[in-house]
Amino acid sequence: MDEKAVAFILQSPIIATYVARIAGKRPQAITTVELFGADGIVPLARDLFLRCAMEAATLASMELEALLRHARAELLRLAAAPGRTDGDDDIVAFACALARQCFINEYVYEETAAESELAGGLRNRLERDLASGAEIAPLALAVVAAYVPLQAIAAAETVLRRDWPAAVTGLLRVQLREPLAEADERAAIATLTPIKNSVSVEVMRQYEENPYPRWTINPLNAFASDLARGRIVPTAEQQAERDILIAGCGTGSHAIQTAQIHPNARLLAVDISMASLAYARRKTRELGLRNIEYAQADILELGSIGRTFDSIESVGVLHHLAEPTSGWRVLASLLRPGGTMRIGLYSDLARQLIVEARAWIAARGYRATAEDIRRCRQDIIREAKQWKELFGASDFYSMSGCRDLLFNVMEHRFTIPGIAAFLKDNDLSFLAFDPPVTTGR
Repeated sequence: MDEKAVAFILQSPIIATYVARIAGKRPQAITTVELFGADGIVPLARDLFLRCAMEAATLASMELEALLRHARAELLRLAAAPGRTDGDDDIVAFACALARQCFINEYVYEETAAESELAGGLRNRLERDLASGAEIAPLALAVVAAYVPLQAIAAAETVLRRDWPAAVTGLLRVQLREPLAEADERAAIATLTPIKNSVSVEVMRQYEENPYPRWTINPLNAFASDLARGRIVPTAEQQAERDILIAGCGTGSHAIQTAQIHPNARLLAVDISMASLAYARRKTRELGLRNIEYAQADILELGSIGRTFDSIESVGVLHHLAEPTSGWRVLASLLRPGGTMRIGLYSDLARQLIVEARAWIAARGYRATAEDIRRCRQDIIREAKQWKELFGASDFYSMSGCRDLLFNVMEHRFTIPGIAAFLKDNDLSFLAFDPPVTTGR
């Protein structure tokens, strides 16, 4: 989420109070009573801006993560209490918003052994109630969804046939209806090339398990609105009919932005991950865009598709190939005379902290599993002095982002002299540097 929005949340008096209480107890753990006091979680649950923010995007803040972890544990205690009725509507709405936040960040928050046991028991109870057709408390459903995605629950689809409060309906849309829609989208995605390179297969497996980047809101909403209302006059280049290749489109954010800026262009957006492409197709359909074609392909094999393009964009992708320069040469071969390329590569200089962190992770034997990534994050947080700069990376706050940032199966880095040599050897001309890209693949 935008840093200004996170800062605004942290400036809320009630949230600032909670954050200060947590900080005041470090390095000791704070109890629920010490944190929330006699009023319990109700004052936090009534923060409408926080609830909306949790539903919209990953909250990239160590302070908010600590607070929301405690809030989730308290909601679990409430939902698991014998004879518990939901009571306060704000608590249910807050639990649904938190469950959506946990789904967005792919359950990256650490949980204690006691939490895991209690959450497991609540999940089992939910599955029994689903099987028997018994009444299900909205709070219990939301709290289970804050620890595990509802799509992983046995017979979860049956909840879609029940009546729920609006907050629960929104939660079910995100955790059940949209994943079901993405499963349907996969059948419509063509495969343009084989994926046979061993590194490509490993990279594909990573992004099948953790599609990247995680995004929910169209980053060009304001641009699209102003364009539709005539407040922005497109340039001739933006209005031109062109063929554009997005090589490594991930979950579609890059392709969707390009399609909105160039509404008359024809886009081919390819990626190695079907899960990412299915997400991209769903988001594209929801936004009503009709000028993007999605397909599965390995950049190393794209020379076989028999197509050329006026513009090719590949941002944050080539450095994950087994041979990045081979992939770049393949892309260059698809460029029409006078065409342009936009390439985003890891900087050897800028990635030094990440190089050190990856070496630290490898030395300690962490694996690229959800359990180990959570454990690794907590060890990094405990050693904050050494790794404090990582806390400013938005990718640190989601499972797919953290895996992409610190656990990627393949990473190459580039220097400016190395890039210059490649351009010279391949008869390409340097045009300009772009500002830093923040949207990911």
